[in-house]
Amino acid sequence: MNFAQPWAWLWLLAVVPVIILYFLRRREKEWSVSALFLWEGIRPDQPLFLERLRQRLDLLLLLQILAVAFFSFSLSHPTVVVSRPSGATLLVLDGSAPAAARGMREKMLAAAREVLENSAGPWAVILWADPPALLCAPTSRPEEVLHGLSQYRANLARRPELAQALALLSEPWPRVVVITPDPPSVPGVEVVAVERPENLGITAFSVRPTPFGTGYEAYVRVFNGQKKYCDAQIRVRTEAGEFWASRLLPPEGEEDVIIPLSGLLAQTFAAELLPSDDFPWDNLRYFAFSGARLGVAWHGQEDRYLWAALRAVASVARTQANPDLTVAVAIDLGEEPLGPLLLWAAGSPACPRGNVREAGPLRAAPSPLLSHISLDRIRLTQVYEVAVPQEATVILWAGDLPLLAIWESPRGRRALFAGNLETSNLPILPDFPILVRNIFGWLVPPQPAPVLLVGQGVALPPDVQVVAGEEMFSGVWVPDQPGLYELRGPNRREYLAVNVPWEASLPPIPEVLPAVEARGAEMEKPLWPWILVLLGPLLFLEAFLYERRGGA
Repeated sequence: MNFAQPWAWLWLLAVVPVIILYFLRRREKEWSVSALFLWEGIRPDQPLFLERLRQRLDLLLLLQILAVAFFSFSLSHPTVVVSRPSGATLLVLDGSAPAAARGMREKMLAAAREVLENSAGPWAVILWADPPALLCAPTSRPEEVLHGLSQYRANLARRPELAQALALLSEPWPRVVVITPDPPSVPGVEVVAVERPENLGITAFSVRPTPFGTGYEAYVRVFNGQKKYCDAQIRVRTEAGEFWASRLLPPEGEEDVIIPLSGLLAQTFAAELLPSDDFPWDNLRYFAFSGARLGVAWHGQEDRYLWAALRAVASVARTQANPDLTVAVAIDLGEEPLGPLLLWAAGSPACPRGNVREAGPLRAAPSPLLSHISLDRIRLTQVYEVAVPQEATVILWAGDLPLLAIWESPRGRRALFAGNLETSNLPILPDFPILVRNIFGWLVPPQPAPVLLVGQGVALPPDVQVVAGEEMFSGVWVPDQPGLYELRGPNRREYLAVNVPWEASLPPIPEVLPAVEARGAEMEKPLWPWILVLLGPLLFLEAFLYERRGGA
């Protein structure tokens, strides 16, 4: 046993005044008797000194002396040397997405406190997250470590390499303990694996347009990490509505689900898996198509109806350099452009245009491009003779003349509408923008927008801001929550889909790592707090005994 402040034993000298005051306060009590002559002639006893001393000592004095001794003992700060499994210990707490599930924080902190109690110190605490953080600098005081642990919070991002987190401390530590729900394969460190809750989540979500661009197909992969069957409900939300599917998922198994999505043109999509669980962030996944402005190279006559329909379909702007779509109206092109081409009563070298002829009755071949089109309302009197290529698919005829045809060429997709709209009621019908949308969706399929992960930064253009709730960010933006975020700029409206990392939904792959033995260490454990705990009841007992004797 060691004493940090041995001079405190001088407080034992306080026993001397306690004993002196005790004997000065003691008096012989007087007793009333009937007569004194009964004791006359009786020789009084002469008790020994020790007997007289023992008669004067009682429990109250002993309690007071013991209280002084306990007080002196506690002031000297006594410590005992105890063995611990290790000495200097660096605690590394995983702060990535798997550790953000409900109830995981309490499990992680409980494991950290257990390591703290079984080590002699000094200690340091690092948050292994993106970005890593130093929760507690090297210290030998356990209370500072506990304060650092109270700052622990996991985020929904991926974790970096362990070396990046360890780089926060300049010197290597003899013992590194990693507390994580997803054990890493890093040699030379101790790993404390914390069990994750059973998870039900979406591990993959994507949307693609149908081949003719008139609808979409949603691909959803769901994972049941539970040890029982689960009746899961899958819902895909778009601007056009909601689409549902139901699956009975086997225990600890995955299943792919394809959900057809019909309706209007959509840009954002969200897939939801029910019921929810302790990791709800992967029960919702997001997807978006790029809403970037498309460049249109316009050749020939102006057609305000066609241009208005194109602007209603997508964000378009006129350009002649590297266009995304070439539109030719009532003109014969001299050469075949590169990329998608819309021939509107026009011709090209691969599809020469002839004279105008009187249109015959309309007849159509089954095609998604004519979805939601009422042909009986269309009045068309003139059609251009056009020699469509052999590989073309004629969708709509006007008598024996091709009216609407599509084909794939070596230089890109082609679509032809051979009718003369100056003698037709089609531009003023609601079918017209629908037809243009269907043709545009086949010519220029929407491109997926970049799907970001939480914690993955993106550099925004100088004139673009991202809307996150009530805040707006510019420059470099790092999302901290999954969701659909709007990008705003001059004549620009796009969306970004942000999801939690896909691997956070899957259980960790068990790895057999070599055991790392911690070197033993000795530490001094203070005893004075326990002495103070005993001193309180002792003083209470002394006060109780004093009052019971009537203060004497």
